[in-house]
Amino acid sequence: MLSLPLFLMTTVAFSPQPDISVEVIEGKSSSNIVFFAPHENESLANDYLANKISQTMGRFVILKQNGKRTISLDIRLPNKEPSSVNIDPNRIFTPLGRAQNINKLNPQLSKQPKIFKAAKQKAAELSAFILQHLQLKKNSTLVATHNNTNGFDFDGKGGEGTVSIIRYQKKLDSGARFLSEVFQGKDDEDDLFYLTEQTDFEHYKKDGWNIVLQNPLVITDPSEDDGSLSVYAQKNKIRYINIETERKSEQGGRDHLEEKKKMIDYVLSKP
Repeated sequence: MLSLPLFLMTTVAFSPQPDISVEVIEGKSSSNIVFFAPHENESLANDYLANKISQTMGRFVILKQNGKRTISLDIRLPNKEPSSVNIDPNRIFTPLGRAQNINKLNPQLSKQPKIFKAAKQKAAELSAFILQHLQLKKNSTLVATHNNTNGFDFDGKGGEGTVSIIRYQKKLDSGARFLSEVFQGKDDEDDLFYLTEQTDFEHYKKDGWNIVLQNPLVITDPSEDDGSLSVYAQKNKIRYINIETERKSEQGGRDHLEEKKKMIDYVLSKP
């Protein structure tokens, strides 16, 4: 729970399933910048960001349910036992991405088409609920906040996870089509910006950050549509920035709290 006065934060339940909700923090003045935390277990610097927004401008939306990375959808059909369907809430913002996401996390549903269909519908409703509270416009800047783990799987150094500027470079070098450019700057490999705008890439590169630029072909190539907010934003011509920093896990690493604060401040300084 954020350490904010209650009058500065609004909690809104998702009416089809009220154990899912969003916390919304509003700034003192309106702004085109909107921050979003889709994974509840990736909360490093959320307090800092919420207080920053509440004292200045902008909007910060946090998705909540059970403290985990995934969201559990409660699916109830007539004459059927209730089913729990897991989804990654950052993979529900396009129809294709929703279907892939549900299939990946719930392979048993390949033999349960009615539950699969109901889960897709509820995921679409959750996507619309989130977007309603993000209140995005064509001139908005959407900033996602994420945390990752130290290094990456099979890096030869005991790393874990899938996010690292080194891994992104390896993926680009091996022909990953969803990437346009990667630049390794001065910081730890796990602290990076993922961007959709070429002009942002050039500015951030000049200032020495680790940065990844998404390829705009995700707009038209179904094989690169994973349903993520970055894909949704690019399809809808909305400026998108993702702040990624390392957090401590059971396998090691440390919380890059100060690094994330600096990255948040940098984004806010360049509206």
